[in-house]
Amino acid sequence: MMSITVVCARPGEIPPAPMQGGSDMTTTTTRSPLGTALRACFPALTATFVLSLFINASMLASPLYSMQVYDRVLTSRNLGTLVMLTLIVGVFLVLYGVLEFARSGVLARAGVQFEGTLRHPLFETMMKAELSPRHRFGQQIIRDAETIRDCISSGTAAIACDLPWTPVFVALCFLQHAYLGILSLLGAIVLFSLALFTEFYTRSSVERTNALANEASRFVAAALRNGEVVRGLGMGDIVLDRWSCRQSAMVDAHSTLVERGAAMHSVTKFARMAVQTSLLCIGAWLAIEQQISPGAMMATSIIMGRALAPVEQVVGQWKRIIAFRSAYRRLEELFQALPVTAAPTALPTPRGDIEVENAVVWPPAAGRPSVKGVSFSLKAGESLAIVGASASGKSSMARAMAGVWPLREGQIRIDGAAYSQWDQNRLGKHIGYLPQDIELFSGTVADNIARLAKVDEAAVVAAAKAAGAHEVILRLPNGYDTPIGEGGVALSGGMRQRVGLARALYGNPRLLILDEPNSNLDEDGERALAHAMAQMKAAGRTVIVVTHRPQLLAHVDRIMVMAFGKTLACGPRDEVIAKMRGQRVVVAHDRATASAAA
Repeated sequence: MMSITVVCARPGEIPPAPMQGGSDMTTTTTRSPLGTALRACFPALTATFVLSLFINASMLASPLYSMQVYDRVLTSRNLGTLVMLTLIVGVFLVLYGVLEFARSGVLARAGVQFEGTLRHPLFETMMKAELSPRHRFGQQIIRDAETIRDCISSGTAAIACDLPWTPVFVALCFLQHAYLGILSLLGAIVLFSLALFTEFYTRSSVERTNALANEASRFVAAALRNGEVVRGLGMGDIVLDRWSCRQSAMVDAHSTLVERGAAMHSVTKFARMAVQTSLLCIGAWLAIEQQISPGAMMATSIIMGRALAPVEQVVGQWKRIIAFRSAYRRLEELFQALPVTAAPTALPTPRGDIEVENAVVWPPAAGRPSVKGVSFSLKAGESLAIVGASASGKSSMARAMAGVWPLREGQIRIDGAAYSQWDQNRLGKHIGYLPQDIELFSGTVADNIARLAKVDEAAVVAAAKAAGAHEVILRLPNGYDTPIGEGGVALSGGMRQRVGLARALYGNPRLLILDEPNSNLDEDGERALAHAMAQMKAAGRTVIVVTHRPQLLAHVDRIMVMAFGKTLACGPRDEVIAKMRGQRVVVAHDRATASAAA
């Protein structure tokens, strides 16, 4: 289904960013991924409901056994009848155990089915959320999905299947005597009211605990990421104090939640035992009055216990139920705000012709654009250097060219097709991107160069040689099989940059985007980088490099100078260099004249 969104904004107001870079035309799925994942579990949940029917029916064996023992066996003193009844109820108890085991297995598979169906859209939306200024939930998104999965695969779903049987068991109590039925009904109402009160009593505590836990988790994750800075600058005590404050607030809120939950659980247990005792009292009185038999009294007590058990379990599981509801609401809002897009028609391998038309880029969580109406074009095989002072928008432009940040306005086209007409995973295979801050994944050097895909050894070695990293990699303990990342060998900044460059060159991409590629390189590394750029150009690949060093300018065809997000100059290398030199001479002459006049 194709939908066209027209965005209008008042002066000074930030319009919402389109989800596809460089276009406001997107193809979105009409169904919520969360609803689709739950519908995928429907057959398993239906089977669970059917199993619950037989489970609850088999539980009637125990009250019927009690009734027969009290009313027939004790009066007739017939041991044969007792043995026969015991064997029959034993069969039903075994059946009950088998059905419970089967129901647990079905629910576990339903949870797996839910997670498997949701995994792809969840990851896609999570990646979009990280680039959205208003929906950056981080690990909370995964925890929300796990919360829903756990509720499906755990006893919470089983309780939901048992709850419809409460009215059935209450009706059976009415069949024994109206007084017993009324007492059972009142007991169910009291316990259900306690469950509703638990909702209002613990809701604020649950929300506060979750919010504080997320805040503490984000803070400690940031501290661990910057562990080198924390240790090097002696910030350990300060970071510990700040984390302790957040953790203490979370623990206090959690303690309040636990206390409130325990109080409501205790009140619920008391109410259930009071109702059970009252039923035995009234049942005994009715038996004395010979309105029911002693066996009926015991059977009704067991039936009422079964009727009230699911309601009592709801109170005990209320914290998980609230967590389920909150997680469902957050994920549903996220999927609505960042809808999953259907994969567009696959396009052929591009040549590498690039057109940028009035590109406007807003970094996530920024209050103003970092790139304002930039336009340029490159033919396949041409190279461009983007230069400028710090915070001029160079890296933002590189991120937009790589498809990392979506455009707020304008278009980026490759071979005439807007980026929004490409599936990002397919387009990314034709792009080599080296970010300014290089992150490597846990795995081997070869895994990282191969972009975590199946390692093509020849292509990995070729990319490493092109990046000038082959000999350096061979000096590692296990060469290309050396584990890096978490728990692996720590690489120097220059080595990380070379591995990152090899990753960008892997697969011979059509468009190469390098953001400050020589910031950590030595002379050998810079020569290897210049050689790699020359090879890519000779192969007809388009090269865009962001740099503040003049060494790389000799290896590009065109230069674009940026300042404050706008283009100051863009054209052939020699013309732009001459123009900028002329401007500097004029500025220096004006300053000298002003000084002489003063």
